[in-house]
Amino acid sequence: MLRLEKINVSYGIIQVIYDLDLHVKEGECVALLGSNGAGKTTVLNAVSGTIPSQGSIYFQNQPCAANDPSVHYERGIVQVPEGGKIFPFMTVKENLLMGAACRDEAWEKRFETLEWIYKIFPKLHDRSNQQSRLLSGGERQIMVVGRGLMALPKLLMIDEPSLGLAPKILLEIYETMKVLREQGMTILLSEQNVSQALKLCSRGYVLENGRIVMEGSNEFLLNNEHIKQAFLGM
Repeated sequence: MLRLEKINVSYGIIQVIYDLDLHVKEGECVALLGSNGAGKTTVLNAVSGTIPSQGSIYFQNQPCAANDPSVHYERGIVQVPEGGKIFPFMTVKENLLMGAACRDEAWEKRFETLEWIYKIFPKLHDRSNQQSRLLSGGERQIMVVGRGLMALPKLLMIDEPSLGLAPKILLEIYETMKVLREQGMTILLSEQNVSQALKLCSRGYVLENGRIVMEGSNEFLLNNEHIKQAFLGM
């Protein structure tokens, strides 16, 4: 589904991603792990085309040549941004519909998709006509994931879903994503919470200072001494 080869990214003269290789198979849930500032969001932005990068990005075995997010979005690459970014004075339903607004296929099927999302996330159905600014932090995060799904993604990239959430709400968010994984959604998950991410994902990559320093199955990473010391406090 997705393959990155020798990706390099710089902000001006400062290089932040170095020769990064990564792949995600269709129907797979893969974690991109690392501390704050490691470069996880930058990698997702490069895949989305919102920032320029050097190297090769292939989506469904076709090169992603243009650093143009509209092209990548039209092909089915959808990014859910960190921090639960919303349209605060629009209703939950209006926020969700915005996710389908810029992709023709998604807009044509918007009401059918909306009903599907309401079945997966009953809380969004209950809050459908409520202004989104009144949602709790967890409900906002569920809504932005739902908004991403409205675009009918082939690849869903979720950036830091646990950011700023209480532990109880965090578990609820991950239960939500577990439903998506079970339905066969292809997911690339950027996350600092290594334990939760690897319970959800089958394998992961560890990013430190812009470089992949480790990769492997969830079992391998959870039992690795470096991961235990650096991320799990063990």
